[in-house]
Amino acid sequence: MTQVNFYTLSSEDEQSRWQFACRLAEKAAGLGHSVFLQVEHDDAARQLDSLLWEYRPSSFLPHGLATDRDSNIQHAGTPAVLVGTSTQDATGLDILINLSSEPCVEPDKFQKINEILSADPEILAAGRVSYRSYQNLGYALETHKL
Repeated sequence: MTQVNFYTLSSEDEQSRWQFACRLAEKAAGLGHSVFLQVEHDDAARQLDSLLWEYRPSSFLPHGLATDRDSNIQHAGTPAVLVGTSTQDATGLDILINLSSEPCVEPDKFQKINEILSADPEILAAGRVSYRSYQNLGYALETHKL
């Protein structure tokens, strides 16, 4: 069954939320997982894609936009990290890092779903809706305050 984690950051800053998502994606990929980072819209996907190139100068995290997936073929077993707006683009990936305001519409598609929340009141309110949605579907939920 899919494990759902909620990470709540103490900052209201959106950039902190994205930085945490990058670190979480890097950790998951390092453990051999394939990751889908879901955002609200195409502009956000491009911004997060750019951040993945520069968020930590001492490392490289192979990644790409889901809209360019055909060119993002896994090389030599390197796990895919894709950024996109719809989980329909996440076929074959096992971890979702959700930065959108909606809960995952296909939770059974993933081994693990990570919802990243900030202290921003709107983000927290959306997170509560997502929490209840997953809870009503019977998923195992864990919360982490950072």
